[in-house]
Order: sequence, then C-alpha cells, then structure tokens
Amino acid sequence: MNGFLLIDKPKGISSFFALKQLNWKFRIQEKAGKLGHGGTLDPAASGLLIIAIGKATKLLRFFLGSDKRYTATIEFGTRTTSDDSEGEVIATAPFDHINQEMIESILTKQFHGTVSQVPPDFSAVHIDGKRAYKLARQGRDIEMPTRDIQIYETKILSCGLPESPQLVLDVACSGGAYIRAIARDLGHALGSQAHLSELRRTESCNFSIKDAHTLEELISQPNLEPMLYSCRQAMASFHCIYPSQRSIMKLIKGIPANFNIAEDGIYPILTKEDILVAVLERRNGKNDYLRLMTPDELIQARHQASETSP
Repeated sequence: MNGFLLIDKPKGISSFFALKQLNWKFRIQEKAGKLGHGGTLDPAASGLLIIAIGKATKLLRFFLGSDKRYTATIEFGTRTTSDDSEGEVIATAPFDHINQEMIESILTKQFHGTVSQVPPDFSAVHIDGKRAYKLARQGRDIEMPTRDIQIYETKILSCGLPESPQLVLDVACSGGAYIRAIARDLGHALGSQAHLSELRRTESCNFSIKDAHTLEELISQPNLEPMLYSCRQAMASFHCIYPSQRSIMKLIKGIPANFNIAEDGIYPILTKEDILVAVLERRNGKNDYLRLMTPDELIQARHQASETSP
C-alpha cells in the first residue's frame, strides 16, 4: 500500500485522531510500514489533511513548506490570547467604521507579497528550545521572532462589515504562514481588533480539497487502496524527466547516472510507461537521488501497468 490519502477533516477532532481511526480499521501501518502527513490541522480547523502511506512518505520532504490555501473567517471587535476563538478575550474595539472598500485597500497594500509576520504566542515556534505555546500557558512573557512569509492572493468571499463583525477570506500563502496572525494584524491595520473564528484548508502539497473524502466516507470503504492518489500524481506539478532505459536501470541499481540537469530543482524521473522510479533533487549544483524502486519492483510495476492499459 503506497500513495497519498486525502481526508476532509471535520472540526472537533485532531489530525492524529482521524488517522488513528483509519489505521485501526484498515491496519495501514501494519500493511504499509510507514505513515506520515503533509501538515496537521488543529482540532478547531477543518479541511485538507494529507496522509502519506508507505513509499509516499519518502516524498514528503519535497513538500516541506509547500504553499497552502485557506478559507478564513475573521471576526472583528475582539482579540484573544491565541488569536483564534479558542483563546480568552484580551482586547475589544469598535468595528463599525470598517467597510469592504477599506478592507480591499489594506489587503492590497499590506497583505500581499512578502510580509513580515509575528507568529501567535500560542504556536509551535521554538523559543529557547521550548514550544511557544508551552511558555504561553505558563504565563511567561514571550518575544516572538519576526518571520517573512508570502501572501500570493487574498479574495473577499463575504463581508458583513460594518453591520456585522465577520469577514470571510480566501487566502493563498506560503507554508509556515499563520492565518491567525493575519487576522490579528488585519484588525490592527483597520484600527480595530480581530481574531480568527474559523479556518478551512483547501489546498496543500499540490492537492485540493475537492479531491478529498470525508472521514465517514473513507471508513465506510471495504478497501482504502482505490482511494489513494499515487506518488506519480503527487509529483505532477514538477518538471519530469524521461531518461533512457539504460540510465534508469543504472540509477535504480545504485549506479550514478548523468541526466544533464543544469538548474537547481526537483525532477521526478519516470519511465516511458510514466512510472515514477526516482526523484532527482539538484541543490547548489549537486545532485541527490531518491530511489523509489528496485529493479524487481519496476518489473512488477510494468506488468501491472500493462494489465490495466486499454
């Protein structure tokens, strides 16, 4: 069992609980050996949770810090300790002076491109070797380091202001960006206070929520394998290379092969049958190869491909 499982995680449960339920029914770890994830979701958040199974776990390193997309509901008028609805209210401010035109202007000027962001105190950022949220729970003062993030797009999906405090945004951003911090900072930029009241992840690791299944749907299946996305599908957005049969066989036997790649990047290596056998990562002019198949496994994969081809 190898591939990626796309879960539409509901609110109210942790990512690990969702995985535990599936593992309990289908004995995933027993069959596949390895499990991993493309980024967890807080219990209060919903949306795309990506689980890597078997050899797919080897590919997760290529998606570390990958871009994400979220649907974020922001509530104006109050700020909380955690910058979301789970925290205690620590500040209030009026919001009836804010309208959609003001929001659009601020989003364009201050929340687009490279943005300096201070993560929430209740976050997993390391401070002096400890998680920030653990220090925050102890009541300790925390000086959070500023980090640069990328915000590629923000679209207003609905706006209740100035009559009601809720704003719903579609946000495309770099990995590591805190949507809670965007909500907090947007409130400040508009002369008010704000926190994140709901969050739903819609894109991650080149996958979309529309391709995911609910936990109930997955648990109701007799077999998970038809629900998996292949390693090849996960690497579809990268520039693929199709070397000769001789070069492929050398590579999967552990013999160095030259693929004449000049630019740094990530390059899936495929056979003429479109079977993913390895990934070349070129960094600082040096090549690193991740082999995904042995010669025997390639023979088996080709046999399976010939059986399923029309």
